[in-house]
Amino acid sequence: MSTASESLVGSSRSLSAAKRHKSVRMNSRRIYSAYQNHNQSSSDEEDKVDERVDSDDPEEMFQNIQYQKEIIANIRTRPWPMRRKLKVLKHAREIVLKYEGRLTRTRGYQTAGADMLKKMSRVLYNIVVVFIPWEVRIKKIESHFGSGVASYFIFLRWLFGINIVLTIMTGAFIVLPELLAGAPFGTTRSKTIPKEHLHSAQDLDTIWSLGGYLQYSVLFYGYYGSVRKIGSAGYRLPLAYFLVGMAVFAYSFIILLRKMAKNSRLSLASASDENFTFCWRVFCAWDYLIGNPEAAESKGAAIVNNIREAIVEEQEKKKDTSLAVLISLRLLANILVLMSLAGSIYIIYFVVDRSQKLEQEKPELTLWEKNEVSVVVSLITMIAPSAFELVAQLEMYHPRTSLRFQLARVLVLYLGNLYSLIIALLDKVNSMSSTIPVSPVNWSDTRSYLATITQPAASTLSTLVSEISHRNIATIATMLDVTNRSKGSSETSSNQSTHIEKNTRSQQDQCWETYVGQEMLKLSIIDMIFTVASILLIDFIRGLVVRYLSDCCCWDLESKFPEYGEFKIAENVLHLIYNQGMIWMGAFFSPCLPAFNVLKLIGLMYLRSWAVLTCNVPHQQVFKASRSNNFYLAMLLFMLFLCMLPTIFAIVRYRPSQHCGPFSGQEKIYDIISETVANDFPLWFSKVMSYITSPVVVLPALLLLFMLIYYLQAIARSLKFTNNQLMMQLQTAHCIPWRPKRFLSL
Repeated sequence: MSTASESLVGSSRSLSAAKRHKSVRMNSRRIYSAYQNHNQSSSDEEDKVDERVDSDDPEEMFQNIQYQKEIIANIRTRPWPMRRKLKVLKHAREIVLKYEGRLTRTRGYQTAGADMLKKMSRVLYNIVVVFIPWEVRIKKIESHFGSGVASYFIFLRWLFGINIVLTIMTGAFIVLPELLAGAPFGTTRSKTIPKEHLHSAQDLDTIWSLGGYLQYSVLFYGYYGSVRKIGSAGYRLPLAYFLVGMAVFAYSFIILLRKMAKNSRLSLASASDENFTFCWRVFCAWDYLIGNPEAAESKGAAIVNNIREAIVEEQEKKKDTSLAVLISLRLLANILVLMSLAGSIYIIYFVVDRSQKLEQEKPELTLWEKNEVSVVVSLITMIAPSAFELVAQLEMYHPRTSLRFQLARVLVLYLGNLYSLIIALLDKVNSMSSTIPVSPVNWSDTRSYLATITQPAASTLSTLVSEISHRNIATIATMLDVTNRSKGSSETSSNQSTHIEKNTRSQQDQCWETYVGQEMLKLSIIDMIFTVASILLIDFIRGLVVRYLSDCCCWDLESKFPEYGEFKIAENVLHLIYNQGMIWMGAFFSPCLPAFNVLKLIGLMYLRSWAVLTCNVPHQQVFKASRSNNFYLAMLLFMLFLCMLPTIFAIVRYRPSQHCGPFSGQEKIYDIISETVANDFPLWFSKVMSYITSPVVVLPALLLLFMLIYYLQAIARSLKFTNNQLMMQLQTAHCIPWRPKRFLSL
């Protein structure tokens, strides 16, 4: 019984399998016959189209040409083999090119003109690309090292464009009007080198410390005159100086925000690294811009390392280990970093304070004493990031997390250096601006007075006091001291006269704006020298040692110490941000500082690119440039904001120098705006400006601005949430198996 039942079950299974096989064959024949009928019908339609096109009816010819254009536009959606698609596409293009011109000459001319415009636009685009600065050089670096290293040079070129615009602004509206229509050199006190400094004005140490003729030139704030209108056209130089100084910050803010918005619009929505980790690394990690075998090997090794890191991360998520030692090491590393930051700030403040004391105690300073502040700041800027990198090895973070900590620490270091320097400089500015201004003294009367006091019989102390009762009170003590010593000889009295004149002249010629501009320009020059020295000594000589002494050593110099230097993208980009921060901080006090930065960036572009192509190797931890551009721009925006604050504080807080600069004689620098509105505009305009700047208008405007910002942030959050939802839907749709609609219908 059991055998019979088993035979019946087996026969039923064979019958069902035969029926299933028969139905599959019938369905396949039906699909194939439908496909053949579709091909035959399409070929018949093409033959009919050819017959219609050969007809002379313009309307029918126009309709058929439109049909061929639709075929060309939708050829990808046709369920045909590739050979048939290519054949139909070629045939349709031939028909369009052959018969389109027959309709009207105007239509043919329009088509030919459109094709010619497309070709010309393509040729012009290629010509424009040739004239883009350093485009070929950057493409070469990109092909050897990938897009990550090339992002540094693209960022440098973008900063170069910003500084070109800033140079044009300051040169066209400040420097050139002063050179063309201002008072020439030597005609005013702010444009004349003192006699006691004239003999050393051309010495090397004086020029190196930006003194002498450089100090009394258009490089610095003190050279520009305070005349309200210069030249025959009545150009208002003080007003232009203030407005251009504020326009430098405004333009920088606008161009930075526009660039960040453009990057946000162009950035594609990408999946998070936590989703489909191994799929992204296996199928999407390759950089197709690499064209060099060595760079390809390095990239392949980097992908393998990333896959290993992902495996380790997945394993680490499942581990429960004791974190006591790890936490203690990280606390120790952070304490070391904080101590180094505090030490660098203290060293800078100490050096600036020491230089101020030396200036007061010694009449002549040595070359080191004149430049020690800039040298110390540049040394700290160059050495501290490497020390931070050594300390980061104690923390045992993931390389990506370690890179973020390194970026944050280096940025804090640069900001601390700049702020400690500017606070120390503002401390000296406070001491310089708080000195009692000396009223003008008639030096001919003083000389005659000092000549008469050499005769003791002619005057007594009481008559001397009565003579100087109407003179400056600040010089009474000095003159009494000269009187007590006047009984010696006439030579002593003449020396004291010279000393009085020198001291009074030095007090009158104090120009704290020029001093701040000198320090910022000096710091930028020293930073450029240390950058060039580090490239030549660390990268070039290190590369020569590894390349030519590798056979002479008992270990492989290329894979072990010292090995070839890696191009550190993050630290080099932060150095560019730090350099640009120095320019923004000192541009108001040294109008030619952006022009110097243009030359510096040109030299840095050629030197860095040469060093990268000859001395460096790609970093193993390669990251995509598209994900870091806005991060770098955000740090640059943060640096711009922090560098603008000291300049605004100095403008609002301190009184301008009384004997130099375009704002001499003003109580505050910004008083030039109110003075211009009161003197050069009608009365109703000044009333309108007073109403606009009153708290009744300013406070509601600020409140409205805050409400608008909150509203836009709410819209941005909602759009971000919608974007995340759409991304999740796309990920869910990718998981659904795809089947053609034609087969579903069958």
